[in-house]
Amino acid sequence: EEDMSENIISHLKNISLFQDFADNDEYLKKIIEIIKFQSCPKNTQVIREGDQGDSLYILHQGSVHIEKNTHQGDCFTVATLSDSSYSFFGELSLVDEELRSASVVTITDCKFLTINREDFQAFGDRYPEIGLPITRQISKMLSSRMRKANNDIITLFEALVQEIEGDKG
Repeated sequence: EEDMSENIISHLKNISLFQDFADNDEYLKKIIEIIKFQSCPKNTQVIREGDQGDSLYILHQGSVHIEKNTHQGDCFTVATLSDSSYSFFGELSLVDEELRSASVVTITDCKFLTINREDFQAFGDRYPEIGLPITRQISKMLSSRMRKANNDIITLFEALVQEIEGDKG
């Protein structure tokens, strides 16, 4: 039990969501209280794009593909995550009730540490000094993604305008 707890604490210290208290074992032990464990064999769909989500998944062991569907229904791999990169996904479901934006499929047998929204929100009410910094990290990630998306839209728009102007010439 103690070894398992130490192993999980050392993993959590490397997860960016918890970086504000990576040196605070007392806080990390409190977080462990709301963590559930989930094992999935290879080739399991952990999350399906479009489904209702309510949990953050921290990849503790193994690797997964993040997949998206095009409007034509084609599926493509957006990213591959592994435990060595201290990856996690589904963090937005801790703060909203939107549908999952991508699917996640295990490439190997995997072990996940999960936190669900209800537990996280109750935890944040009880320990705002821990919940608030985690929520701020999620906000930073969101704003960074939003800026990137805005830049991508401008790039696509400029390319489209050049294409249209090229066709006229």
